[in-house]
Amino acid sequence: MRTAHPLHTRRDILLLISPAAAYLVLFSVFPLVYSLGISFFDWSPTTSSFTFVGLDNYAMLARDAVFWQAAVNTGILVVASIAIQVVLGTALALFFDLHLRGSWFVRGVLILPMLLTPVVVGLMWRALLNPDWGMVNWLLGELGLPKPLWTADPKLALVTLVLVDSWQWTPFIMVIVFARLQALPRDVFEASAVDGAGRIATLRQVTLPLLAPAIAFAAVFRSIDAFRSFDVVFGLTYGGPGRLTTTLSFYAWETGFSFTRYGYASAISYVMVIVATVAFMVLAARLALRRADAR
Repeated sequence: MRTAHPLHTRRDILLLISPAAAYLVLFSVFPLVYSLGISFFDWSPTTSSFTFVGLDNYAMLARDAVFWQAAVNTGILVVASIAIQVVLGTALALFFDLHLRGSWFVRGVLILPMLLTPVVVGLMWRALLNPDWGMVNWLLGELGLPKPLWTADPKLALVTLVLVDSWQWTPFIMVIVFARLQALPRDVFEASAVDGAGRIATLRQVTLPLLAPAIAFAAVFRSIDAFRSFDVVFGLTYGGPGRLTTTLSFYAWETGFSFTRYGYASAISYVMVIVATVAFMVLAARLALRRADAR
């Protein structure tokens, strides 16, 4: 039996991975390196050229009140939306694990929101929450309840953004947790029942600990996604009222494409990259240490 020459095998491997490698370099590595480079420059609309400013763009971030407001808004959005999504998503997964009649249909309907594009979700809810002709306020009026200014009230705008984001992405948590729930060994639950554990005790001491890795994975994945939220903000509130729903991604986009401050926008984006990378590494290290202690 003839075997392939090692050089031929290596050449074939390089040939097969070259399209993926080229795509990665062109559409991932190059934009990252290029945006890092222009973060040290300032764009001049009059001369249509870049001027080297060093670390000035990064230094300005420390004095930029809008940047810090956007950072706080982003933090609130991430923490609040992920907390809601994890609790509701896990609860829905546990509910559907009861396998009630017709649950497959309800489960399919609940998954639909996460199939929509976030900017479409923002525009859809902006129409539904319109204070003049939106369906939500019309229903509240028919019930004799007050009709809030969902996206215009400073006290409600960020809450509305969190709720809309949770409406779209709670099904994602539900799907991940439900899939893990179906894969759990049933003999563990049978042994728990034999030992006399009730439903609450089984949930706290058996089910949730076994689901913890799946919940952690879904929460980390959604945290990264929520940290860079732009589409739903663009469609729902456009960063208003004032700057109360402006996120870091929206501020970077607005700074670059509305105000043509490309260097400053790149600096904002790279601060986001650094924060997300550090947070992910710290989280991964803590999870690894917990897993090592459990063993």
